[in-house]
Amino acid sequence: MRVYIFLHGKRSEGKFYRMHYDLTRREADVVICANGGYETALSLGIEPHMVVGDLDSLQGAEISQGIKVLRHPPEKDHSDFELALMEAVKLRPERVFVYGALGGRKDHEIINVNLLAHAAFPVVFLEEEVEIYNVIRELEIAGKKGRICSLVTFGEGCYVETTEGFRYPLKDEVLLPSSRGLSNVIDGDRAYIRVKQGALLVIVTSHPEG
Repeated sequence: MRVYIFLHGKRSEGKFYRMHYDLTRREADVVICANGGYETALSLGIEPHMVVGDLDSLQGAEISQGIKVLRHPPEKDHSDFELALMEAVKLRPERVFVYGALGGRKDHEIINVNLLAHAAFPVVFLEEEVEIYNVIRELEIAGKKGRICSLVTFGEGCYVETTEGFRYPLKDEVLLPSSRGLSNVIDGDRAYIRVKQGALLVIVTSHPEG
C-alpha cells in the first residue's frame, strides 16, 4: 500500500499530479490532504480519505462526508505536512508520494525537505522539473538515463556503501554536508544507491545533461 499526500504548494500544474496519480495508484492506496491540499485534490477530481491540519486554508470550505478530518489547533508544534506524515507512517506504507511540497513559502519548503531527509520510511517529492527521494538503506531509480542527479546529505554526513549506474560512482565513502555530491549524471537504465548510515537525499532533475 502507498500513500499520496497533497499539499497546498502549486509549483507544478495540477495535470502533472493527476497524471502521476492515475499512472501509479492502486486500489488499496490512501490519499491524505494536508490543510489546503484538500482543495488541490478536489480540483483534480480526487477525493481523499483524510484531511489533516489546522484547516486555516479551508475556512468556509465544506469537506465531504465520509472523509476523516483530523483538526489541530493553529498553535501547534508540527506543520500540517509533518502531521500528514505522522498519519502516513501509522499505515506502514511501502512508499509515500508527496505533491506540492516544494511550492509556497521558502521556509516551508526548506522544512519540508528536512522532514523528507529524516523520514523513517520511503518518501518522494514529485514536481514537473524535479523528483527528490530519501534513501532508506537503498534506493533504485529506473528510466532516468541522462538526467542530472545530486546526492545531498544532512547532519554529520552519510556513509555511502556503493552507487551503480552513475557517471561518477561512489564506494565506501562518507559524504559530508558539502557540494561533493552535486551534479552527477545517471548513465545507466538503472541507478542504485546503498547507504550504511546517515540521511541522504537524491535529487533528480527533469533536464538531461547539457
